[in-house]
Amino acid sequence: MAKARTAGQRTARLVGALRGVPSWPRLAALCIGLNLVQTGLVMGFDPNARPDLAPQASAIAPFGVFGDLRWISVYQYSWWALAGELGAMLLVRGAITALSIGLAWPGRVARPSPAMLVFRSVFGTALAAVLLVPSVALLFGLAAVPISWLFLAAVPLALLVALIVHPAAVSGDWWRRLFSLRALGWVVLAFAVLSASSAAMSAAPRVLWPVVAALSGLFNAWSWFGVVHAVADREPARHKVPVAALSVAALAAIVVGGTVLGFESAKRSPTSTFEPLATAPSAYASTGPAVLLVSGYGSSWDGTSEHPIPGNFIEEPFSYRGLTASGAPLPYKGADTAKPLGQLDRMLLQQVAALYQATGQSVDIVAESEGALIAKSALLARPDLHVSMLVMASPLVSPGRVWYPTKGDKGWGVASSTAMKLIGDAFQSVSPVDLSPDNPLLASLDSEAPLLREAMACPLPGARQFALLPLADATATPTTYKLSYPSVVVPAFHGGLIETPAAARLVSQVLRHGRVDDDQALSLAEKAISYAASAWQVPSLGPSNYPKAAHSKPALSCGQVANALRKNLRR
Repeated sequence: MAKARTAGQRTARLVGALRGVPSWPRLAALCIGLNLVQTGLVMGFDPNARPDLAPQASAIAPFGVFGDLRWISVYQYSWWALAGELGAMLLVRGAITALSIGLAWPGRVARPSPAMLVFRSVFGTALAAVLLVPSVALLFGLAAVPISWLFLAAVPLALLVALIVHPAAVSGDWWRRLFSLRALGWVVLAFAVLSASSAAMSAAPRVLWPVVAALSGLFNAWSWFGVVHAVADREPARHKVPVAALSVAALAAIVVGGTVLGFESAKRSPTSTFEPLATAPSAYASTGPAVLLVSGYGSSWDGTSEHPIPGNFIEEPFSYRGLTASGAPLPYKGADTAKPLGQLDRMLLQQVAALYQATGQSVDIVAESEGALIAKSALLARPDLHVSMLVMASPLVSPGRVWYPTKGDKGWGVASSTAMKLIGDAFQSVSPVDLSPDNPLLASLDSEAPLLREAMACPLPGARQFALLPLADATATPTTYKLSYPSVVVPAFHGGLIETPAAARLVSQVLRHGRVDDDQALSLAEKAISYAASAWQVPSLGPSNYPKAAHSKPALSCGQVANALRKNLRR
């Protein structure tokens, strides 16, 4: 209770101080105006887009820089354009930061000269931009291949950067003194309010967007006032300790070490032999429904019989390596999953046909993550196959929201593609698969964007569909994306759902009855997370900016998507 009273007293003093500051109206007008300008620009240039990042246009440092970098990551066509955009960002964002700090400066503390304010602000902008590049690259990758692990790595990292560098533009000796607890509190509060503001922007009708932008701008002005006072109006430090430098070093160690540990834990133990499945396809022990299990990117299979789904099912794993002459699936390694999508589609269709011929009955497909994308695109292209149901676990909902050139070509996202490749190369020795955007699978997904984004939402002629959506994947799902088939939210992270007993039971129930009861609380949580996560994603590339003429249409019909995928099978 005492802490609550103290916090309330500080808030009351801050509100009272605001009323006595002549520059407060100008600071509020600046922040509100910046948010409204970005909202108007988004509404004017892309009527189908939502200005989810507009509340960050006037946010405290470095959240404004974070928003600018994510726009630049999507909309830069060449290295010269990138240099110009980054230069403009340093000048404009530096000037906005200097002006905001100057208007929020406490009256009882000597204010630095305008030149010093500009210098510190430009330096703080440049430092934040460098430290935020890994987060921006990961979020760009999230828009290309929506795997929630990328969001869960990028956004906490960006928040840690904000907690470290927020005083860089305010104080000259920020790097060698302890952080202000009040300032850290303002950074965390700003992160929460910016998330809520973007959620409101996503949920509100178009007519209310300017209202949300104005209200978030008002809070941004208040947070500028709070952070600047907390950093500038402090007693001189008795001991000089390079806290910021030590924090950056610790942050780098956490990022690198955590990523290495994550990759090491994701690796499966190597197998000494690779032999085909011992059971001949015409001699299955079970006589139940035939089920083809399609694992995701980077998975492997050692050739042993696996039956993760409880019940009387004929379960056969999809092989990313192909089939034997007798039609049995071959064991495969993680590297075998890195094939172009069209090739994987043909391989899946071949195995579906072989399983149908061996069992004499229609096939159900249970596919996970990238495997779900393979199964969905293959069945859209060939709806005449004997498939009765497709169950997708951890599907890649709305992939291809950005585009990047591969193999040295030019195009939107050229620098982001390089950043993704550098991150992939840095962890290549510990990663079980190739993370480079030049990877054949990732390159094929990029070349067909946003075709595949439309494909995942389409119905399947002649087959039922069902999706198991991990709650964590709400961080990677656009708020406007709607599925045309039933789904259920499960409390899980992306990938590995089929291997968990609870999810396997759900899959079994879906295969037998066609549906399961949805948990309304989890569905509401998924929506809330999706709305809040919209604040920290990169903007989607406008349809007219994709390189292929067929992709320049605002929306493709499911028939057009199926025809395009059918052409890919013939390549």
